[in-house]
Amino acid sequence: MTQLTLLPLGPIDAAVQRLGGEAATERLDAAVLLSDLIDLRGSVILAEALACVDQVTEPTHPLPAAEVRARVSEAVQQVEERLADAFEHAFKPRYRLPTAARAQQVLVQTGVIAAPKGAALKTATRTLWAPYSEFLDTHLKRARFALRDLRVEVAATLPRVSADAARLERLDAALMQGARAGIEGLVQRAVGACEATFAEALKGAVRDLGDRGEASSSAWFAEDGWVPRHLTRCQALMWAIVLHERRHIEALVEAACGGE
Repeated sequence: MTQLTLLPLGPIDAAVQRLGGEAATERLDAAVLLSDLIDLRGSVILAEALACVDQVTEPTHPLPAAEVRARVSEAVQQVEERLADAFEHAFKPRYRLPTAARAQQVLVQTGVIAAPKGAALKTATRTLWAPYSEFLDTHLKRARFALRDLRVEVAATLPRVSADAARLERLDAALMQGARAGIEGLVQRAVGACEATFAEALKGAVRDLGDRGEASSSAWFAEDGWVPRHLTRCQALMWAIVLHERRHIEALVEAACGGE
């Protein structure tokens, strides 16, 4: 998964690479990438939006650009603080993530120790991964919804800065609306990589475990165990997605208010 940028390596690329995937290492043609993200429905949406992109007027009492920048800075800081707090306390009881004892129970119930493959492995993976998936999905959605609300606020604010800022906001909104389905598909693929790599790691860990029992499997959850390490990599991917969307808003505001 790559960012809509001409930079050689963005935060999402780097995070996916750490999960074992492939990341872009060469400069991208942003126009080609954007066109790949826009399907037929997105093209219609984009065309309709572009038809009225110039229907703007200069504000009577322009809003100082500094106020817009300050508001965006404050909002993104709040979003990131909430996400950081959740990730920092991920293993607190309130989040109900699996413990070593719970993992051992699942291994016994599924019979995956005796047969670390097939249906048993799939069942064990889904059972153990489900709480992590819910945790990551919940906090990623909260952060993205908050940034989406901020983007709506920016849409209402930029027309108060200047007509050029209003036009730029409309153009950006049209492009993002047209490409939304494609972008969401890429996000879901990236998030899906978390479960896929968890399954591979669990498969290897179970095979290494053999019949050594709970004492050995508990090491999976130690501070330097593979489970916390994997969760940290997945959190890095969530951070990268949020950072990407934060930068998008900041870039829009800076482009719209750069001369103010």
